[in-house]
Amino acid sequence: MQKFGDGLIMVIAAGIMVWWVWRRFDRWLHEPPGARLRKLASEGNVVPDDTVALLEQHGYDTLTGKHKVPLGVIVDNGSVQRTQLFFDYLAQKDQKYYLVKLERARKPTEWTASGLRERFLVYALLFPDCEGIIVVDPQDRLVRTIRFKVEDDDE
Repeated sequence: MQKFGDGLIMVIAAGIMVWWVWRRFDRWLHEPPGARLRKLASEGNVVPDDTVALLEQHGYDTLTGKHKVPLGVIVDNGSVQRTQLFFDYLAQKDQKYYLVKLERARKPTEWTASGLRERFLVYALLFPDCEGIIVVDPQDRLVRTIRFKVEDDDE
């Protein structure tokens, strides 16, 4: 035979769990846009180098450096295959955030619409609050900004 106190403790514990889950859901639901980026911006540190100086010359404040985004890929209900997506810096200009990728000689950017889509669209989709993706070519000292726009199919 159960005692009255045991049932009361279970009801209180269940109430606390429901309250905690509701609070977490409510916090997630009302999280302001860009909160994920602001959290990233507060996490990292920046080591001053030529790229940071080049970004500053173009009016960008470099907030953090070297980030990796862990991803899992599942094919045909198989096991999860782990992979990572990297970006080099997070920068800010006029209260807008930008992901920064460095141009690498071993994998040059194809500057066509389809080449840019294949290489950089994933970043725009993972971080929709970003204003764009900045591609920095440290050798040629170029800073280029890429933005994606969904267009109507009427054309």
